[in-house]
Amino acid sequence: MALVTAALAVGATVAERRALTAKTEYVDHRLEQQADCLSDWGADEGAGPDRDAEIRRVTLGGVYVDVTVPYAYTVGDVDDRVFADTASRATYAVTPTTTTRVGGDDVDVC
Repeated sequence: MALVTAALAVGATVAERRALTAKTEYVDHRLEQQADCLSDWGADEGAGPDRDAEIRRVTLGGVYVDVTVPYAYTVGDVDDRVFADTASRATYAVTPTTTTRVGGDDVDVC
């Protein structure tokens, strides 16, 4: 039983790490796509919610992980700037070979 529990704990840690990495890449990509209207941006930045991953459920099809990745951005120029600290949330299904986004909010700031 202890061996099974240890194996699941290692699997859970890997699943959380992979889901967080995938979500960070998603946020970075979405912000980069909107660079024309942003003067500054970055994932894992700002004073918004904390970066977090939590196993939601484990099935034969994979480990489902809820993740939160904070990000910050600035819109406008020197005289008319708006700063935002926020976060994006999503669920990822993690298998031994894939990490797939199965739901979550969109990062659309412009």
